[in-house]
Amino acid sequence: MARKKNALRKHFIAPYNGGTMPTDADEKVWLPLAANITTISDDSEEKTDTAGDYAGDGNELDILTGRSEKWSYEGTYDPADPAQQLIAGMKRKTTDEERMLWHKVVESDGSTVVGAAKALEIVAGGGDATEFEDFTGHLDFVGTPTITKASDTGAGA
Repeated sequence: MARKKNALRKHFIAPYNGGTMPTDADEKVWLPLAANITTISDDSEEKTDTAGDYAGDGNELDILTGRSEKWSYEGTYDPADPAQQLIAGMKRKTTDEERMLWHKVVESDGSTVVGAAKALEIVAGGGDATEFEDFTGHLDFVGTPTITKASDTGAGA
């Protein structure tokens, strides 16, 4: 299997606009989260419980009880970048509704993952005096995002 660089996975965000997701035809609405972003990590979390019963062999099993998909980003803050402007503008917002946006991930194989997300733990500025300003935080999908396989989009690797 061929290895692929992380930079082939693209992340885009768009304003939430009351819950109306932009279409791919609205490509100018989707802002690339890319310039000056050096790391984007999948920090998804899974919650499990353990249980065993008399139908089994006496050993406990781990049972998945929940999953939350989160993507953390870090880089340097560029207040002129439209994607960074959108996120940084939420920094002092205090309600879930004010932190909502759309997040689209285009995987390296051309598959897409898209859904409503919350921008959390936003840092837009700050850091060492001799360094460029920090830009960090994470985008947490709200519910299960929609996944479209590359074969369904006409794209592919």
